[in-house]
Amino acid sequence: MARLRTASNDVLPHEGMAMKHVLIVGAGFAGIKLARELDRDHRFHITLISDRRSFEYHAALYRSVTGRSHLEVEVPLVDIFAGSRVEVVYDQVKKIDAKNQTVTCQSKERYHYDELVLALGSVTAYFGIAGLPEFSYGMKSIAEAAELKQHLHAELTAGHKPDGHYVVVGGGPTGVELAGELVSYLKQLRQNHNIRKPFTVDLVEAAPRILPALPERFGQMIHYRLEKLGVRVYTGVAVKGETASELKLPDGNIDTHTVIWTAGMTNNPLFADHPKLFKLAKGQKVEVDEHLSAAPHVWVAGDSASTQHAGWAQTALYDGRYLAEVMRSLEDGLPLPTYAPKAPVGAIPVGPHWCAVNTPRGTQLFGRIGWWGRRWVDFKLFWGLLPARLAWRAWIMGTRQEESCPHCRH
Repeated sequence: MARLRTASNDVLPHEGMAMKHVLIVGAGFAGIKLARELDRDHRFHITLISDRRSFEYHAALYRSVTGRSHLEVEVPLVDIFAGSRVEVVYDQVKKIDAKNQTVTCQSKERYHYDELVLALGSVTAYFGIAGLPEFSYGMKSIAEAAELKQHLHAELTAGHKPDGHYVVVGGGPTGVELAGELVSYLKQLRQNHNIRKPFTVDLVEAAPRILPALPERFGQMIHYRLEKLGVRVYTGVAVKGETASELKLPDGNIDTHTVIWTAGMTNNPLFADHPKLFKLAKGQKVEVDEHLSAAPHVWVAGDSASTQHAGWAQTALYDGRYLAEVMRSLEDGLPLPTYAPKAPVGAIPVGPHWCAVNTPRGTQLFGRIGWWGRRWVDFKLFWGLLPARLAWRAWIMGTRQEESCPHCRH
């Protein structure tokens, strides 16, 4: 833990005043933003516990899979908090003792807190569908994205017949973005490896339409774009199971060794493991009050909280900034600020240099201008979260190619 000089706008504690210990669990948008905001206020001691050593930008994982630099989606926590007062602990919280205000980690280490902020994000859910945990590829972490990318290359070079069908399950933003990008990426891979066998990319969604949480016309335009790229879109089709060689659907099976599961997300199991402490709402999200409090001295932020716009990076970033204001108000004895996140901008890339953008005011942009809109959203998120040098690097790396395969390097 590094401790360097105090910036000119830092808030210093009065002599003899004990620092309040804010314990943050989770190193996503909400957790990192809160830690960096409170770091400037010396009335707080901040500990951040993360089970990963890097911040992971999940919204761009599809680009990491399809040949862009991993430095866009992976920023080491040691770099983010270099020179700060934030103590970063690499561990996993397993137990919360709200009465004694402690948490116990997988390592058996115990940490006391004055205020506990849980910003854990969501995890993959398979809904009990047979075969998916064993045979499908995920898109919820850098490790899963790297495994998928390795598979896409390996199945072209392993000596057996290349896959004829690549199936993305889930018509939400992640599934749509990946399916749109896969077509051109797989064409390039096969050209690099001199493979002429035809292939298909299928997008399977159980709901009546893709992107059901976004306006219908917006979803229809993206549907048309996917089909124009060559993606076969199936809606109203629920997956029944998977084996090593096929995906089982209600009206027939698809022969494939490449099923990418993006359809199922649920809250971190830590909350369900504490039923007396947390009340869970739809999607296992935690019910919170108008200030993101779930219990005395326990706060929940980002994707884990049952709030109107949970699930968007823009909301998680706001939550971190908001809870910093809450902590300062508590110390100052002031009324707590009003929680009022803005409706997020939906920006869904579909293939190279094409994006659909939907603003809270109803403005919709499509095509290359939409693509630049998405790049602007990415930049604002990085700039709002990371130190300037790291924000610039992450944003620029979104345009850089990165391949380990010698046939695919240019």
